[in-house]
Amino acid sequence: MLLGFRYLRKSSIFTLFLIITLISTVFSITAFSLLGLYNGFNSYLGQGNNVIAVYSTVGSTPFSGLVPSDLAENISTLKGVLACSPEVLAPCMLNGEAVFARGVILEQFLKLTPLTMVEGNLSTPTDLDSAMVGKSLAQRLNLKPGDQILIQGTLTERYLELHIDGIYESHTSMDDEIIIPLYAGQCLRAVDYGQVTLIRVEIDRTQITPETIYQQIAEEASQPSQNNGETNQNNGQPLAQSGVVYWPQLSFLLKNVGVVDAQTFMKDYLERYGVTVENVLVLSAMVFIFSSASLAMAITTLTRQHKREIEILQSLGASKRTLKTDFLVKTLAVSSAATACGTLIAMLTLAAIWTTGYLQVLSHRIFIQFNPAVILLNFILVAALVSLATLKPTANK
Repeated sequence: MLLGFRYLRKSSIFTLFLIITLISTVFSITAFSLLGLYNGFNSYLGQGNNVIAVYSTVGSTPFSGLVPSDLAENISTLKGVLACSPEVLAPCMLNGEAVFARGVILEQFLKLTPLTMVEGNLSTPTDLDSAMVGKSLAQRLNLKPGDQILIQGTLTERYLELHIDGIYESHTSMDDEIIIPLYAGQCLRAVDYGQVTLIRVEIDRTQITPETIYQQIAEEASQPSQNNGETNQNNGQPLAQSGVVYWPQLSFLLKNVGVVDAQTFMKDYLERYGVTVENVLVLSAMVFIFSSASLAMAITTLTRQHKREIEILQSLGASKRTLKTDFLVKTLAVSSAATACGTLIAMLTLAAIWTTGYLQVLSHRIFIQFNPAVILLNFILVAALVSLATLKPTANK
């Protein structure tokens, strides 16, 4: 410190420390939570630049659009396509809680999303009334292999009774879902076998590009529907011969189908509603600013409480500039320690809440990511605010 005199009272410093700690905690919790939501949904369909999504451009949400199922068959035959997984996302109710069931063709799904079985076993393709439950959801609803569950679709009054084969872990938001056969997902979603919510595709970019896949879709869009009703047999399940699935070919408009990298699929929907990284940080900063009035008042009060000590130091020859600088250095030291404490409290609080499984959006747990940029921004905002609040009153002495 510039001055060796300890003219700041411990009680005043402690009060300032508590206020800054509280503000830092509120800011960090807000920023970490919103960024966790943003990043979690961005990686919802898969990570890496080799996974793309074929989806409906007219759906208001990622869960409400529909695309023709037979696109998966044509895409899977293209050179450079490593895996092609048609999937149906169906909002449901299970044991009084809202959950998402994901209808898949398990063999194709596992190529894109490897699962680690925590309990039980993988379902078999021939077991059409089976289900696998994500670890997070199983813990929250106390589910285990062998249990019989009754799922109710929320978009239609349809029920399915399924038995749980196993509990899986994917280390993604899918750990809050139920994986079921594709036809079961279509039943709960109230669509026929000719439609799915989206198609996830893994490609080798040295052999094929998303633009090539879109061209294939454009060719199919120009062809008339050839649904001859064969899929109405066998309880709405697809006909299969020698392991080949035959889908009904439905007509569709090319403008209603999009092809995009999986990493940006959810980002497009989030940005549609104004949710971006920049907006998240701005919103968090606004929360900080709105709560900073108490900090400015605390520093003003701190200065007034030590007016007599400051006047004595001035009478002993200390200049206003020296006092101003010394006062700022001391308050910045306190604010830095308080900011670090508030950040740590926020991280511990969010970690504790996350373990309970109740930090969710759209029935999916938010994966908290402690972004260094948030921590740095926290320190910068606190330092800037403390500097402004400290220098202004001191300058009038």
